[in-house]
Amino acid sequence: MSTSKTSFVHNPSLRFLLIVLICTACALAALHLALEQPRSALPQQEGITVQTHQGPLILEKTDLMPEPGDLSVHAEFRRFLERQDILSQNAPSKDLRTLSDVPLLFWIQLIVGLGAFLISGWIWALRPRDAASTFFVFSGFSTFLSALPSAVYTSRSWALPAERFHWLVHLNSWGAALFGVSMIALFLVYPHRLPRWKTLASVQTVIFLAWATLHSLQLTAPWAHLSVLILTMMICILIAIGAQFFATRGKAQERASLTWLGLAVLTGAGSFVAFNSLPLILGMEPLNQGYAFLFFLIIYLGLAAGLTQYRLFDVGNWAFKFLFYSLGAMGLVLLDAGLIYMVGVDRLPALGLAVLIVGFAYLPLRDSIQRFLRKRELTTPYEFLPEALNVVFARSEHERTEKWLSLLKKVYNPLELQVVSEQPAMTEILDSGLTLLIPAVAGMPAIRLKYPEAGQGLFSPSLRDFATQMSALVKQADSSRESYDRGVSEERQRMAQDLHDDLGARLLSAIYSSDEQHRPLFQSALDDVRAIVSEMSKEEISLARALAETRHEVSRRLTEGKVYLDWPLNYSEDAEKILISFHKHKTLKSSLREIVSNVLRHSQASHLHIAVALESHRLHITVHDNGVGIGAAAPSSREGHGLQNIKRRWQDVGGSFDYESGGSGTRIILQMPLSGVANQS
Repeated sequence: MSTSKTSFVHNPSLRFLLIVLICTACALAALHLALEQPRSALPQQEGITVQTHQGPLILEKTDLMPEPGDLSVHAEFRRFLERQDILSQNAPSKDLRTLSDVPLLFWIQLIVGLGAFLISGWIWALRPRDAASTFFVFSGFSTFLSALPSAVYTSRSWALPAERFHWLVHLNSWGAALFGVSMIALFLVYPHRLPRWKTLASVQTVIFLAWATLHSLQLTAPWAHLSVLILTMMICILIAIGAQFFATRGKAQERASLTWLGLAVLTGAGSFVAFNSLPLILGMEPLNQGYAFLFFLIIYLGLAAGLTQYRLFDVGNWAFKFLFYSLGAMGLVLLDAGLIYMVGVDRLPALGLAVLIVGFAYLPLRDSIQRFLRKRELTTPYEFLPEALNVVFARSEHERTEKWLSLLKKVYNPLELQVVSEQPAMTEILDSGLTLLIPAVAGMPAIRLKYPEAGQGLFSPSLRDFATQMSALVKQADSSRESYDRGVSEERQRMAQDLHDDLGARLLSAIYSSDEQHRPLFQSALDDVRAIVSEMSKEEISLARALAETRHEVSRRLTEGKVYLDWPLNYSEDAEKILISFHKHKTLKSSLREIVSNVLRHSQASHLHIAVALESHRLHITVHDNGVGIGAAAPSSREGHGLQNIKRRWQDVGGSFDYESGGSGTRIILQMPLSGVANQS
């Protein structure tokens, strides 16, 4: 015994087998009741006289009602059952039905009931201890309990015995009440457990089951019939869905589940109420209950998908399409019915006119509403081509990564975005749509994005494909840039070689053949040519060499101007290991050349002190003269074009420029970031 109990608890197949056995037994019982009825030898029409043991009986409209449970006056219901009992005892034919005689209406309700119980039972078999699955299977059983009795009496061929009819109607009523109770409880716990859900579930269960019991005992007021009970429970379901909507704010995955479930229930149960229960309350002709049960298939297919979280991150597109097409179908039916019953148009012209109105009026409106409600229309990757090119043509890897992150923020608006060390082979959706992992591309690291649309959405396959296409676009642009850079580099190498071989050789000859007065000029020109060649060939030189060349030029010019230079060579040996680009070399050399020119022309200084220090991968240079200061030297412009050019040059290389000027001379402070280590092998 213990082993069998354990097997049942831990074996989903056994649990589902139990559901299948119950369904089979109940379906066979319902089919037996349908086949046990006699064939009808007379047409069932109002006004026909039927000979009975108690005398002739004229058929009334009430006798032909498919669903008598909604007779608001209990005396009318009792009279209906009495007449059914008389008619069943005086059937015009003694032959019983065969399977071919059972109408389509019976099979529709049987299939709906079986489908609801089997789908909900399958979910429960997989997750028996989950509260949502438990309430779900109760709702499926309730639909099954309501649909099977309805299948028997709404498809009756003649009449049913009063006692049998009485129990079938009350089973249908109890099934309807249990469905509402189960569905309200489901939305109290799923997708988010609301506060005090147990108390709320208990209270509504007691109220609605008591209402159903009093109705079965014919103790309710005339207005409190079954349709009013169903409408009241539907309103409570809407309230529970609304409470879930507020409870799932900022929880994208739970909000997606609620969207799926809410649409399924509102479309299914809401359509049943709109076409069956509400017309009965308003005294209008309802849709036959047997056909109205078809709406319940929408509920259970949708709920099964939502509870198992199957393709949950497709909910946005599915939800809008499902909702709008359902509304279109309902609008078509209502418009067709209105043209027939209210305007008096024949059925075929009414249907054609309804299709035209829906096609020309509703469908464009639907598209406009969809575009308005959707937060973001998905654009094509090529609309982001300018941003992708900005990413690829960034000046550094750091700037490239920053631009790539900025582009992803613009497209997805995630709450979290971070660089990761993982190396995925392709773009992946993780955590049921909460996370998108984008692989490394174009030298940039892999990126993880979480909670898109500011936490109000999920990553769908279309958004994943969008990221894949954007990565491919960036990769393609990077490949094109590399090809372009290779062509530019080859051309630079050719031009640098020509400068070195032709102009450099001529300047070198001029140095050896010139006099002492012009030789420094040719030497300076040759230094500039060599620097330009180094830049064009992307050659890097050591910081020590750059400082030595600059010091040599500064010393020569100050000596000619009779200004004493104090530039101690006390910086560390790291200067030999640090490499700098031509751009930084040019900035260093040109800036000090401009500073020396200002000292010689304007400062009236006799002494210039230059101090160089290396601190935390930064170059610090302080230049101090003992002249009259910038204000006295150039009173009309405290900061001339020369100093502005120096400031701009150092900002371009990520450095800084500052100066202090007064009666004791001018002090200039220069700082530049350093990177790169020379190969010591």
